[in-house]
Amino acid sequence: MSFELIHKPTFTNQLLAIPKERVVQILEKTTILTEDPSPHGSQKKKLHGYTGSVYRLRSGDYRVLYTYGDGWVTLLGVDDRKDIYKGDRLIAEEPGVPVSSIPDVDEILQPAPTYENVAPDTAEQETEELPFVIDEDLLRQLRVPREHSAALLDCKTLDDLIKADVPEPVRGVIFDAATPPDYEHVLDQPDFLTGDVSDLLRFKEGELLGFLLKLDPEQEKYVDWAVNSSGPTLVKGGPGTGKSTVALYRTHSLVRSLRESGVENPRVLFTTYTNALVAFSEQLLGRLLGKDRNRVTVRTADSLVVRIVASVDGQQDIADSQTLGAALKDALGKAAFDGIGLQKRAQRRTIEQLSQDYLLEEINTVIEAREIGSLDEYLLAPRAGRRVGLNQTQRTAVWRVYESFCRVLDRRKLVTWQQVRCRALEIVRSGGWEERFDGVIVDEAQDLDPTVLRLLVALCRTPNRLFVAADA
Repeated sequence: MSFELIHKPTFTNQLLAIPKERVVQILEKTTILTEDPSPHGSQKKKLHGYTGSVYRLRSGDYRVLYTYGDGWVTLLGVDDRKDIYKGDRLIAEEPGVPVSSIPDVDEILQPAPTYENVAPDTAEQETEELPFVIDEDLLRQLRVPREHSAALLDCKTLDDLIKADVPEPVRGVIFDAATPPDYEHVLDQPDFLTGDVSDLLRFKEGELLGFLLKLDPEQEKYVDWAVNSSGPTLVKGGPGTGKSTVALYRTHSLVRSLRESGVENPRVLFTTYTNALVAFSEQLLGRLLGKDRNRVTVRTADSLVVRIVASVDGQQDIADSQTLGAALKDALGKAAFDGIGLQKRAQRRTIEQLSQDYLLEEINTVIEAREIGSLDEYLLAPRAGRRVGLNQTQRTAVWRVYESFCRVLDRRKLVTWQQVRCRALEIVRSGGWEERFDGVIVDEAQDLDPTVLRLLVALCRTPNRLFVAADA
């Protein structure tokens, strides 16, 4: 019988911190567990003192912690032998030498005298030093994003690490590498599908970016939920709820459903927000889809936007944030406000009271992202969430600045991302782009402009094949 291999995040976190030559040996030993994980001799033993059944596999100076059940093995962690037995967890280990050869055994086995446990004065108490130095090499080895390096490089003690301004998952990676985990808590971590043991080495070497989350029953129900409905499906959840993983499984389900409905060669679009997420999603979909991998196109929505516009208008010079700021400053000095006297001064006063960042947000996220094409439309447009309420005179002032801003960009032959997105939607709607998809999966939809969402809807042949995952 072959056992399915699953692992907890702590296992892969610890694996990253171990030298590669040791990892190869550890993984060779781990293969044994896929054949038979039950305790046997001194190689595989049960650890006592845990609520759940926890076992250890010996591999040189390291111990692989695991648990198992009917047809599956879950890897919990991998530690130096000396770290496994800290605390109250007990195991009967074979001694390295015969007990009879140890002198004065009786004396050694006498209980040590106890002392009153008095906490030291707080002022004199030293925080515990980290067992290693956090440097650039370690952070690179642990795959910590560069934007968090500065905060972690300053950490010298556990207290520093606890207080570091980094996301909790990043802190967790360092903690797993720095301190022996509490395996009672590790047992409660989400499960990831390991696949073949060789995939763990590919992960260690950076070739494999991650693993598929094993869905729990609550998540599983959303994979096929409303798959045959008459309209789009929206799944919302907070960070860490697994909605992005559900989107990956939904892609597999959608391809299967399309084939069953008679679409011989289905074409599905899977979009996510960043190029890093594209690479990650491509790898995971490859494992899910197998021979159907070429049925799914994975890309960022904006890369598709650029491709559509370039096919009709050629490559566009999209202004970066610094260039936009300079263009807006120029536009503010050239804006033609309405009326005379007091009315004109009121409009100018409105603009002076709004920061340039706020004005750019108003232009990008309200006027252009919502395809507002005239002053009359803007005067009636809802602006929920914009913090500052604007009356008709104030909106007129903003609109005049927007017109001036567009003229400045036009003279400099520049465009904004929002303008390119609107143009892509216009091209698709007018028939200038004929490619369509049998299904569209949108991950991280909360980060997309309304224009982009409308574009993705337009690219989907039928609305009931559109699946959207977003933050709650």
